[in-house]
Amino acid sequence: METLISLPLSLGRERSLHIVQKQKSSGLFSTLQSFTSGFRSGSLHIQQVPAGAPAVLDVCADQQYSHQVTNEITDKRQSIVIHTASAEPVQIYLRWPKDAGLERLQVATADYHIKSDIEMPSIPGSVTHLSPADVDFVPARELFLASNSGGITGLFPSHDVLDVVTSSGSASLTLLPLFDKPSHESKVGIKSNSGTLSINGKLDAATSRVHFPSRDSTVSIITSSGSIRAVLGLTKSTSIKSNSGSQHLTALLSDHSHDRRSDFATASNSGTQNISVVAAAQQDRTESSAGEKTDETGFVCKHKSNSGSVRIAYPDEWEGTVEAHSNSGSMSITGEGVETDKAHHRVTGVKGTPEHHTDVGTSSGSISVKFGDGSSSDTQQTISGKMQ
Repeated sequence: METLISLPLSLGRERSLHIVQKQKSSGLFSTLQSFTSGFRSGSLHIQQVPAGAPAVLDVCADQQYSHQVTNEITDKRQSIVIHTASAEPVQIYLRWPKDAGLERLQVATADYHIKSDIEMPSIPGSVTHLSPADVDFVPARELFLASNSGGITGLFPSHDVLDVVTSSGSASLTLLPLFDKPSHESKVGIKSNSGTLSINGKLDAATSRVHFPSRDSTVSIITSSGSIRAVLGLTKSTSIKSNSGSQHLTALLSDHSHDRRSDFATASNSGTQNISVVAAAQQDRTESSAGEKTDETGFVCKHKSNSGSVRIAYPDEWEGTVEAHSNSGSMSITGEGVETDKAHHRVTGVKGTPEHHTDVGTSSGSISVKFGDGSSSDTQQTISGKMQ
C-alpha cells in the first residue's frame, strides 16, 4: 500500500473542512472479485501529527486501485470528495497537526469506517474536566461524523458540538469534552438506525468525570433496533431513546453548575432498561453555593417503556420521590429508609427530603427500583451479564 495522493489542508479557527467518501461503480469484474476474495472495507482515519508538521489528507491504496478525488477551497471552507469502489478498499488518513484547529469539521462516508487514532492525554487523578488549553489537539469546535454502513470508533475531543450519525454501522465512542468552566453549554447527539451504540462504555463513572460533558450540556442518544451502553454524567438535559434495543446506562449523580435542575429521560418500546446511578466524590457536591440555587433544583428522571422491564439502582446519597406505575407489570421500590405507598397499578416511594424526583412507567414490563449499598453493583452485574 502506498500514498496515491496527498492533499494539503487549509486550517484555521474560522474555517470549516468537509470530507466525504462516496461509492462509485466498480464494474462487474471487480464486483465478482470482491465476492471471491472476501469483502474488505476501507477506513477513514483521524490522526494527530507533531506541531509544525503539514496538515494533509492522504489517500493510500495499492497502485492498481482506482480513485477519484475533488478538492474545492474557498475563503472559509475546504471540501474534499473521495470516490472509491467497494471492491477496492482505500485507507484515507486525515493527518492533523497539534495546536491546529477549525471552526467545523464534517466527515461523512458511504461504507467506510471512521476511526479516531487520537491518543488519550495524560490526566492527573484530581482533574474533573479539561479545557482546550489543557490539551494540544482540538480538531474543531464543532465536529460532525456520519457513516451509512460503516462504524465510528475511537476517542473524540469535542468543544461546542459533537454530532455522530450511523445508519447500519455501530458506534463505539470515548468522549473527551473540553470546556473552560462548568457552565459551558455544548451539544452531544449520537444516533443510529440499527447499529449498537457504546458511549464511554468501558469507563467507571465515579472516576471518569473528565469524559463527561458539562452539567449545562444537552445529550441525546437515539437508536431504533440497536442496543445502547453509555456511561455519562447527568447533564442539564440527557435523553436516551430506543425502539427494540436494550439500554444499559450508568449515570453520575453530581452537582457543580449554577442551575442545579437536570432532566434525565429514557424511553424504549420493547427493550429492557438497566440504569445505575452512582454518587460523585464528596468534594464534587460542594462547588455550588446556596445563593446560586434556583427554585427548580435536583434531578428530574423520567423512564418509560412499553413491554420492556425497567431496573434502576440509586446510591445511598439519593433522596427524593419515586413514582412507579404499570398496567400489568410487577413493581417494587426497596431500600433502607424508603417509605412506600401502594395503590392500584401504582407504587410511590419517598426517601429523605424531596430533592430529586423519578417517574417510571411501563405498559406490561416490570419495574424494580433499589436504593443503598449493593444496589448499584447488583445492576452492574445484570448489565455485564446481559452484554456478554
